[in-house]
Amino acid sequence: MHRDPIKSAARTLEVLELFHERREPLRLNYIFERLSYPQSSTTTLLKSMVLLGYLNYHRPSRTYFPTPRVAALGDWINHHIYGAGDLLDLMQDVQLRTDETVVVSSQNDIFIQHIRVLQPAHEFKLPPPEGSMRVLTKSAAGLVLLSGMTARTVDKLVRHINIHEGEKVDLPQLTEQLAWIRGEGYCLLAGFPLALGAGLAVPLPQAAHGIPLTLAVGGLNSRIARRKSEFVEVLLAAVAVYRSKLPAAELPAAPHGPTDATTNTG
Repeated sequence: MHRDPIKSAARTLEVLELFHERREPLRLNYIFERLSYPQSSTTTLLKSMVLLGYLNYHRPSRTYFPTPRVAALGDWINHHIYGAGDLLDLMQDVQLRTDETVVVSSQNDIFIQHIRVLQPAHEFKLPPPEGSMRVLTKSAAGLVLLSGMTARTVDKLVRHINIHEGEKVDLPQLTEQLAWIRGEGYCLLAGFPLALGAGLAVPLPQAAHGIPLTLAVGGLNSRIARRKSEFVEVLLAAVAVYRSKLPAAELPAAPHGPTDATTNTG
C-alpha cells in the first residue's frame, strides 16, 4: 500500500494492535520504544486514550491496558460480516483436511484484507498477518472477488489501482483471467506475496449484509501445486456445506462457479 494514513490515527491503532500482540499491561517506555514514537507525543496519545475511556492507567505500576470499551467497539462485527453461518468451524475443518494455512478475506477498497487466518503446526508455511492487505490483482482471493463483479466495476477498480498504487494492470488480460475463474469457480495464484508461495481461493456465500468473502488455502507453491486438485475439492465441498446451513435470506441469488474444477490459472 502506497497511500499514507494520518499519523495520529495510525498511531492510535498501532497502540491497540501492540496490546493485541502482547496481551498484557504495558508501560509508557515500552510502547514508545517498541513503536519508535517520540516520548512526548506517545505520552499525550496515551493520556488522550485514557480520557476517552479506551485505556486504563494503573498508577502504582505505571502501566496501561485496554478497557472493555475497546472490545465493545467490535463485538457486533462478526455477525455483520458472517451472518448466521459458523465460519470458524468451516475454516477449522478445511485446515484439518489440508494441513495448510486457511484464510478468510474480504474486499477493502482496492485491496483484499485477510480478516481471519488459521495456521498449521508445521514450519512449511507462509501465513499472511491477520488484518494485512494486498492489492486485489495480486491475490488469489482478490481475483476471485473481481471475477464476481461487473466489467464496469472491474474497469473502475483497475483504474484506481493503476493510479494510486503505481500498477500497470493489463485490463484485457485480467478480463480473460477473470472469465476463467468465473467459469471454474476458483483461482490458483503462485508467486504472491513471496516467490515460493501460492494461494488457492474460492468465493463464499455472502452474509446478510452483503459483504463478499473468500476462503483460501495457502502455503509453499510446491505443496499447494502437488495437492491442488484435492484442495479444490475440499474447498468447494466445505463451501457447499456452509451454504446449506445459511438461512435462505442470506444466500445470493445464484452460486458462483461450478461444483468442480480440474484446471488451474497458472
